[in-house]
Amino acid sequence: MIIFDGLYSFISVILSMISLYINKYMAKRDFEKFPFGKHILEPIVISIKSLIIAIMCLYSLIEAVKTIASGGNSLEFGLALIYSIVSVVGCAGISYYMKVKAKALSSELIKAECTQWFMDTALSAAVLVAFLVAMVLANTKLNFLNPYIDPGMTIIVSLICIRIPLKGFIESFKEVICVKADDEINDDIYVLVKEIEEEYNFEESITRVSKIGRELRIEIDFIYNKDSKLKTLDQMDNVREEINDAIKHIDYNKWLNVSFTGNKKWAI
Repeated sequence: MIIFDGLYSFISVILSMISLYINKYMAKRDFEKFPFGKHILEPIVISIKSLIIAIMCLYSLIEAVKTIASGGNSLEFGLALIYSIVSVVGCAGISYYMKVKAKALSSELIKAECTQWFMDTALSAAVLVAFLVAMVLANTKLNFLNPYIDPGMTIIVSLICIRIPLKGFIESFKEVICVKADDEINDDIYVLVKEIEEEYNFEESITRVSKIGRELRIEIDFIYNKDSKLKTLDQMDNVREEINDAIKHIDYNKWLNVSFTGNKKWAI
């Protein structure tokens, strides 16, 4: 458990440094080099981090099963207990700091860091509980269970922890390949566009919405015909302004592109 906890914390520190660097790099404006922005970096980094942590959890799970199969291992108290207490306090402090930073920066990357350090805090707490239980059992008739407490707790924690990075990997990978935004956001914008379609008597409308990091990419194409009410550039800009005002409540940076065409092939 201590090796797992220490390795997890060590990897977390390295990944956190990378995340903070990427977050700072993303804040630099570089339109010539990145004309569509750098928001794609967030889900890419989160995907890599989540995959690394998931692999580490899987490796620890396999090793713990092997340890139980070979008869468990002996426990050493003393410094191990001190390490566990220090680790819980340290990880909890970093988790709180990341939570404050995530709220201030509205960064998906830092939010992922906060979750990662919360997991590390829970892991360190599990190590501490395992040692306390072992110390109690050492003076009872159940002391024969002590060799299995360490690998047993490692299995439990690995199974619990592996779900979070796997979920993070799936969600962030969806953003990398531009899967549509969640249903609540998508439906909200879809209903708005359909109302405008009916208001101006457009032939059809096509809406695409995807979330990439802290950015929401929205592309709306209106296909009109001779009966459509919209005719001038000023009216087109008014529609754009109407859409922009209507989605201000959605708390993401937005890349909004609203196009008008009489030929559907330019919209698909």
